[in-house]
Amino acid sequence: MNPMHKRWLAVAAGVTVALLTARLGMWQLDRAAEKTALAELQRQRADMAPWGGRDWPCQSRADAPLPTRQPAHLRGHWLSGHTVFLDNRPMGGQPGFFVVTPLRLSDPACPGGIVLVQRGWWPRDAQDRQRLPDWLEAEGEIEVRGVVQAQVSQAYALGDEAPPPSGQGRVLRQNADDAFWRAWLGQSPLPGALLQGHPEALVSMPSAGFVAPELRRDWPQPDLGVDKHHGYAAQWFALSALSVGLTLWFSVIRPRRAQRPTDS
Repeated sequence: MNPMHKRWLAVAAGVTVALLTARLGMWQLDRAAEKTALAELQRQRADMAPWGGRDWPCQSRADAPLPTRQPAHLRGHWLSGHTVFLDNRPMGGQPGFFVVTPLRLSDPACPGGIVLVQRGWWPRDAQDRQRLPDWLEAEGEIEVRGVVQAQVSQAYALGDEAPPPSGQGRVLRQNADDAFWRAWLGQSPLPGALLQGHPEALVSMPSAGFVAPELRRDWPQPDLGVDKHHGYAAQWFALSALSVGLTLWFSVIRPRRAQRPTDS
């Protein structure tokens, strides 16, 4: 190959690497800005009046936008026979599950409406990873407090999961999408979900022996990892600058120095 062609090929490769790494740096900055904006939105909505069952998009209002991160207080009844344990959800460095239970709303403004509640985290059994915890659920009306979110937790999964079981019973899954819930519950849940922040409280007559499960709720804050994104961005920009410097050195500066006449 002609030396000039080799030089231009090297320049093209260097410029490509520089542009790619600079773009990755910008992407990290965008991710940091998104998290910062979401945290600011949560701070703004923290003092707003909490959403209730009559506020949740229902039937004709199903396409209404959700005020994510706004506090919400919902009353209803657990559909505990349709609880899902979302697998591979660590918290605090420990393996475990996110517990999701449908809540049938009591508010007459949305009769029969079901909201998915991401209730908390439970550790995995070290001896039997398929073993699911069991506890006595409240049979009466309860109040659940938390914040509105777009959906329950979704994690990366390879391939399709099995269809929902026939009948009721707690199940272990990687993810549970709308098609799963529609097939299992016989109806689609209402848009969005509730991220529970406190133990549920009984509103009606207490159930004998009822104790709310001691689920962990150390949910990550929206701005978690902003400094990490800034650090990654700095690394990508440094690689971009290094690529530009090496390209200039080997393709421009060094060849010109080699062409200078040497002193006799």
